[in-house]
Amino acid sequence: MKRQRSYQERLNSKNVVFWIVGIFFFLYSLTYIYTFSWAFISSLKDKLEFMREPMAFPKKLHFENYLRAFETLEVNQTSLIGLIFNSIWFAGGYTAINIFVTVCTAYCVAKYTFPGRDLIYSLALITMLFTFSGSLPAVYDLLGTLNLLDTPLYIITASSGLGFNFLLLYGFYKGVSWEYAEAAFVDGANHYDVFFKIMLPHALPMCAALGIVGFIGLWNDYLTPLMFLQGYPTMASGLYLFQYEPKIRADYPLYYACIFIATLPVVIIYASFQEMIMTNTVAGGLKG
Repeated sequence: MKRQRSYQERLNSKNVVFWIVGIFFFLYSLTYIYTFSWAFISSLKDKLEFMREPMAFPKKLHFENYLRAFETLEVNQTSLIGLIFNSIWFAGGYTAINIFVTVCTAYCVAKYTFPGRDLIYSLALITMLFTFSGSLPAVYDLLGTLNLLDTPLYIITASSGLGFNFLLLYGFYKGVSWEYAEAAFVDGANHYDVFFKIMLPHALPMCAALGIVGFIGLWNDYLTPLMFLQGYPTMASGLYLFQYEPKIRADYPLYYACIFIATLPVVIIYASFQEMIMTNTVAGGLKG
């Protein structure tokens, strides 16, 4: 009876914590919903109406603001279509290279014994201690020396193989039994066959989840293109520069329409794959 009462008390305490955390995150999510909704409503106003009543609902919906966004937005002689294209190849190419190199590195470090294996793992932990801003001067000087500034070849810098994704994939491969590889070796497979036909397919769901998260982060990243790809502005860096244009300061609904166009793709992507992201990065990473 005493044991049952103790179990019930622990269960009640867990429920209390669950509700407190749930309420906190619900209120936190409301801040994003409010910001997103307000930006969308503001994008449908006339510029004079926005100046007079910035917090009110529009009396008439001006969907032509979105058409004007495609006609008006131009940064460094790059239109809105060009900004979207630059965002796709920058975020998509950088993410694809990073995930492929990282999964290869994590697999080798987790499953093979060789000199320097522990050093690579230690470096992966140590490099996470350095902030981007702290290493920015050295990175900029190095890229300039390698002629990788202001060129699409910049995305090859994604092939470091370390970072947070490495730790997740390393933990994942640590939890994958080596018996799969041994059975394949008995059947005559080589190391490349084992990786590409057996081990890599195991990690594809996690790679896809990490790729989506990485793509969203790079899509919203304005500092990297602003520093290293000035001739190839993306949606994020282009909107950052566009806000300082004299013509946009008196036409905030147009600017909010541009922001909504830039935000909508990543919102749709995350909403479509949120379950896969949570399952394969949080649960999968802890399980490994």
